[in-house]
Amino acid sequence: MTKISLSKTDFTINDVDIQFPIDIDNLKKALGEYRYIKKKYNHIYTWDNLGIIAFSKEGIQAENIMLELKCNEYDYCSKNPFNGEFLFDGQELFKFYESNKNQSVKLFKGDKTGALILNGISVWFDKEDGKITALDISSYQEKEKKAKTPIDPEFKQFESLWQEWITEINKIVATDNDYYNLTDGISPEELEQHSALENEITIPPALQNFYKVQNVEYDAVTSAFQFLIGDWTYDLIPFEDIAEEWNSIQDLQFDEDDLPELEIDLEKIKTDNYANPKWIPFATGRNGDYLLYNTDPAEKGKFGQIIELQNESWERNIVAESLEEFLKNEINNLKTGKNQHFDFIIGKEEIN
Repeated sequence: MTKISLSKTDFTINDVDIQFPIDIDNLKKALGEYRYIKKKYNHIYTWDNLGIIAFSKEGIQAENIMLELKCNEYDYCSKNPFNGEFLFDGQELFKFYESNKNQSVKLFKGDKTGALILNGISVWFDKEDGKITALDISSYQEKEKKAKTPIDPEFKQFESLWQEWITEINKIVATDNDYYNLTDGISPEELEQHSALENEITIPPALQNFYKVQNVEYDAVTSAFQFLIGDWTYDLIPFEDIAEEWNSIQDLQFDEDDLPELEIDLEKIKTDNYANPKWIPFATGRNGDYLLYNTDPAEKGKFGQIIELQNESWERNIVAESLEEFLKNEINNLKTGKNQHFDFIIGKEEIN
């Protein structure tokens, strides 16, 4: 039986010391003879009886190895699943994973499962329908931590509001949930990247400082960091995607002759088209509806008021006088039990 052990000091396969990138001859020493296939971009070495595959770009050293827990039909896949022993930090790997999911690290944007990291090596869990089907093992280089962007003094309240919001969400959604996509606040470099777009869209200081505290990663389905307005939910937009979402709204502007009749509070909301270009989106209903930060109010409106823009009805409603008030409303929703918008995330219902 194959025995794999990853500890704080070494990585061994059948008691043979392994280091990435792995010499193919060393893998042969540990595992025996292999089946070889050359692909356009990879040299692939398969141990059919062991459920192990190694991938090499140049055919000299393997950059990663895969343990197949479920056999696939590709010609390079193993004919039998891996059924050996894998010790991770002295414990059986899958027991360790179940008990320490909060230690998993997302390796790429949209990574749902994450990897366990130890001794400069990552063990990534591939899942299908909630079941682990393969393990991908490779070297891991820790990313440099982003520099913390100082919060402007007048927006310090966002720090406590974020913490309160996170606390309430954590009572409902586990941090290892697939849709828990919280990440560090934006870095000075990310703010600089935005500055190149300022001739088209200017993200106001309040929103900048809100995202300095925390940001979210993109998820194609939904987000644990969402807002409930009426009976509809809006997912927080990652800071780096705001410009793209803003462009999507501008694409829906009408020619003057084609404009439908507008029914809005023109004393507070200023627009003569689908949307005012100075409305900055920060949350999306994923159906064309948005929550927007208003930087160009009408005479009786307020700078920073939050507008709900509904795509089909063309309704534009003020749902809060400020971003601070808006966050407090959502926190109060959660504190008073209005958390039905998390049902799908926590598995209470299927998405329509």
